[in-house]
Amino acid sequence: MRKLLLILSAALIAAPALQAADMSAALDFYKKQALTISADPGREGRAFAKALADNLGTWALQNPGQSATADALLLQTRLYLRAEDNADALVTLLKLRKGFPSADTSTLKALLPQAAEAVQSDSRNLVSQLFALPLPAEADTEADREAEALYALSKLPGRSLYAPAAQAFETFFAFHPKYEDGDKVELWYGDLHRVNGNYLAAISQYKKAGELYPKTPYKAASLRLIGDIYADNLKDTANATAYYTRVLREFPGSSETGVVYKHMAILDENNKQFDSALINYDKSIELLGNTAASYESYRGKADVYVKTKNYGEAYNTLLKTANVFGTDEEKCTFSLLEAANVAKKRMRDQAKYMQALEKALVAHPAGPRAPQIMFDLASAYEQQDKKAQAVEMYKRLIINHPTNKLASRAQGRLDRLQK
Repeated sequence: MRKLLLILSAALIAAPALQAADMSAALDFYKKQALTISADPGREGRAFAKALADNLGTWALQNPGQSATADALLLQTRLYLRAEDNADALVTLLKLRKGFPSADTSTLKALLPQAAEAVQSDSRNLVSQLFALPLPAEADTEADREAEALYALSKLPGRSLYAPAAQAFETFFAFHPKYEDGDKVELWYGDLHRVNGNYLAAISQYKKAGELYPKTPYKAASLRLIGDIYADNLKDTANATAYYTRVLREFPGSSETGVVYKHMAILDENNKQFDSALINYDKSIELLGNTAASYESYRGKADVYVKTKNYGEAYNTLLKTANVFGTDEEKCTFSLLEAANVAKKRMRDQAKYMQALEKALVAHPAGPRAPQIMFDLASAYEQQDKKAQAVEMYKRLIINHPTNKLASRAQGRLDRLQK
């Protein structure tokens, strides 16, 4: 009996080693098979590369977190690219990037452009931005790192990418059914459906996150997101209002209320209920404060004033918006340029037009729009017969931006003024 126990113990000890050997042998087999595929394979070669890549995916699922798994995922990505399956390549590449922080970034970046062809052309810069996001902390679990890859996928629209991205979510839930942040991943899955136009699936997913996770802090968010789909995508004002109202009624202290008031204001504005829109924009601004989320509320309020021909209030609101977001070059400058446009085209007030341009130049003198602002301001000075100020502004443009295409035009104007 003792001898039998010793034999069984030895077998149990040896089993992991044998399994590891099998794992290594299988990976070596796939590597050797990959070498038989030409650099420019035909239809059969592409089909073989696809099958081999799928097999490697199964191997990676069976051997999570292993050092060799990173090699397997890299080979899988290359095989998918060889098979011209850019969508599966991108999914695998993001898993590799987020799941294995030590992987060579330059190697992965070289594969990114072709893989990114799986998404819509206007979203390819977003792929690079998501790829470059800070990596998960070393203390994060394997599931945390996988979730980071899913977050990136949830933002990307692409007809061919949608199915493999959805499968990545389903695989995650199958392997991590008790993940502590599962409710958040459910919301991201809803985002994936929404960004790819499957709005009913997105609504169902948001409901699941809010209703099947009793302790979730995202109940208000799930309702608001459903309201957003009805408002923005399905153009169903009644249902959108019903869900927004639920957020306000059931979660009055939630951080979502400010966003809800903003979105209700947008609905009101679109439906030409301008008085109600202004009230809701003001509530939104009060709750969101001077945060980035309130920018749309400020701008929306100015838009309502323009639509109701209250141009003076529109102008003042845009100046206030620029002041609130003064440290944000894009938001500040855009608001001041909009104010200048209102002053010039709506109010016919050249003084206010120049005032807005001057504020924009003072706020961000080295911004990307500075040359155009200088030229427009100098032109305005000319029209107002303010020759000295026009000369000074043209000189400033020429000196500060000598290679800009407007510099030569400014020189011509300057030469004429100084004759």
